[in-house]
Amino acid sequence: MPLKSFAPEHLTDEARQSGFFQCPTCGLIWFGRADYDFCPQGPHGEPVHVAVLCRICDAVVPIQLLTAHLVDQKHDLGEN
Repeated sequence: MPLKSFAPEHLTDEARQSGFFQCPTCGLIWFGRADYDFCPQGPHGEPVHVAVLCRICDAVVPIQLLTAHLVDQKHDLGEN
């Protein structure tokens, strides 16, 4: 059974491709290991795909682009 996503309808595809997952019970978010069908903290239920948005520029950022996205100068988090 494919994982569900927790994202607004217009971001469902991005959530499925993001590489990020969330436990619907405890809220833990992790990346990788799509073959896991449970939360790393315990059997809390089926994880869901989530889309990750950059709150600085409102872009959806998949796991494979996260580092490249954050090294951009406008994302200097030390100035906030």
